[in-house]
Amino acid sequence: MNTLLPTVLTGCLVAYALLFIFVLVRKAGHLWLSLTILLGAAVTGLALLPADTIITENIRRGFVITLALAALLIVFGALVLQDTAAPDKRKPFPVRWLILGVLWLVFLVGTALTSSQMVVGESEWLVHVFTQPTPTAVVTLGGFALLSLILLSAAFTAFYNAILPEVANRALFWVMVISVVLMGIVLFVSGAEVMTLIGSLTILAGIIGAAYAKISYRVLDIRAEFGTAAQAVMLLLLTTAVLFFGIALTTTFDLATQGVVPLIALSAALAALYLLLYQLAVLISSRLSRGARTDPAEATRRYSLQISNALELDSLIDIATRTINAVMRVRRAAVFIVTATEGSNTSLELYMMPQYGDVKNHRSYLSTSSPLYEHFAKHHAPVSQFELQFNPRFKNVPESEQEYFRNTGMSAYAPIIAENRLIGLLACGPKIDDVQFYPHDLTLLATLANQTGTALRNARLVADLRRLNASAKALNSNLEAAKDQMEKLDSVKTDFITIASHELRTPLAQIRGYTDILDAMNEEGMLETDQVAGMVNNLRKATERMEELITAMLDVSQLDVDAMDLRFAQTSMESVVRMAIEPLNDAIRQRKLSLSARGLRGLPAIQGDLQRLVQAVRNIVVNAIKFTPDGGRIEITGNLRPANHPGEIDHVLIAISDTGVGIDKENLELIFRKFYRTFDPTLHSTG
Repeated sequence: MNTLLPTVLTGCLVAYALLFIFVLVRKAGHLWLSLTILLGAAVTGLALLPADTIITENIRRGFVITLALAALLIVFGALVLQDTAAPDKRKPFPVRWLILGVLWLVFLVGTALTSSQMVVGESEWLVHVFTQPTPTAVVTLGGFALLSLILLSAAFTAFYNAILPEVANRALFWVMVISVVLMGIVLFVSGAEVMTLIGSLTILAGIIGAAYAKISYRVLDIRAEFGTAAQAVMLLLLTTAVLFFGIALTTTFDLATQGVVPLIALSAALAALYLLLYQLAVLISSRLSRGARTDPAEATRRYSLQISNALELDSLIDIATRTINAVMRVRRAAVFIVTATEGSNTSLELYMMPQYGDVKNHRSYLSTSSPLYEHFAKHHAPVSQFELQFNPRFKNVPESEQEYFRNTGMSAYAPIIAENRLIGLLACGPKIDDVQFYPHDLTLLATLANQTGTALRNARLVADLRRLNASAKALNSNLEAAKDQMEKLDSVKTDFITIASHELRTPLAQIRGYTDILDAMNEEGMLETDQVAGMVNNLRKATERMEELITAMLDVSQLDVDAMDLRFAQTSMESVVRMAIEPLNDAIRQRKLSLSARGLRGLPAIQGDLQRLVQAVRNIVVNAIKFTPDGGRIEITGNLRPANHPGEIDHVLIAISDTGVGIDKENLELIFRKFYRTFDPTLHSTG
């Protein structure tokens, strides 16, 4: 043992050096892994010191090794906590763990410096710690126990909270590595040479496992390996039982008296029994390890038959998802539609056909410069969600894309290619038995996606044709409506000419008549001052009416070119209405109409063009007078309407109603068109 222990420790130091170089070459960014390897080498190097080495009066080699092992556990724990954290929480530093570890180290050193007895790390100190406990020994064992419990709890929590089977398998692998390292620390800290030898090898094995986990994002399948081991054990027990049974039976045979035939028959029976039991054992162990395997040829045939007759997009999606659920034994499946982004050549629109309510956002965008797009569109290769999150190849995938695929609830994706162009993705969720996706599963999914390409392209073409047909029908309907409106507007122009000529003819007839009378009376010498004054007054009214008509026409022309000059000032709607209806009192009395105004006095002041507001209100009231039968009623009401939405302001509503012919609902939008009138021009009254 005197020569074996230094030899083993020296070999461990060489292994640590090679491992450290390998990690630097492969993964230079793993700080905690590098520190773990260095501390493992430091512990091994300290064990090479003579057993009677004294650092201070109370501190010897054994306690220094214990401190190094404690530091190793703290750094190794930081490595584990960082790796087992959720994807969105992996970057934050395990601060609480390090604070707890540093406090433990400080407390441990403090108790050692103040203790009169220092036995921690010495030979057989663990044997006497329960019979003769010291503060340093209690702090040492308590710290190791607490930190070990925290690490194992974190790994098991990551295992139970894992959504992806691959992540759960990785957490379970970390449980094994943690157990190996903790076992090595316990053996090493015991102080016995044999235990130190075994502990150094155990710690080295655990650190090698940690390096393997950090360098390789996909660790060995614990479930599959367990199944393989179970299969080997079952076959070993089966073979042993059959051989034992065969040997036991052959001892009862006497070849001289019974002959060789019964022995051959017994051997054949045992061989048949062995083969039967062997097949049964292989079937059971394969079910335990990898679940039921899917026949790719049969799955492809079933899928091809199902989607071959699907022409509608919705029907294709339904058939594809249901068939994939059956042939791949997954909980759910989905189809993503990939289309070009309008106005952009650098991204594609990715739309998950909505079938599951747990997806927050069905729509996202896939950048053409993303490694994920290159993987799908150029290499035509499938990818699992685990690889998307952990494979270094996809570390440059934009976070928005990573988050979108995490939220879909899918476990594997395969590109749907048509005419060498990415048109969609075929995806499936977790397996029913929660087994991870193996390469043959991804290959099968890619094969099904290849068969989906033509069907999806045809279904999208049919959908586009139906959409174009619906758009054409809508366009034809709009054209018919536009045609009807154009006919109405054409009729409006004719009506306008009729009305305008009628309106202008009246003042023109008055002007012409009075000028003829003035001319005749002038020739007869019959002109008198009172008569001339009356005729001039009537001529003035006729010219003012013509001026009003011409001004209205000019206003219409200004509206066409947005040239109307508006001058805003503070005014009240009460003043506007009063100024609008005052000139109309005579016409209201002549038609025997009643006009009432309510709710105007309490309205707040507004900013507006007083002249134009008066003109607008007067025009509406004039129309009400014209098209309300004699003895009818005209009402003007005002009220304050509060804002309905944030950012809006309160507004004033003026309503003018009458008991006239009214306006049909279908013509409410058309009345704002130029020259449009909804009534028969023969009903028009000039008052």
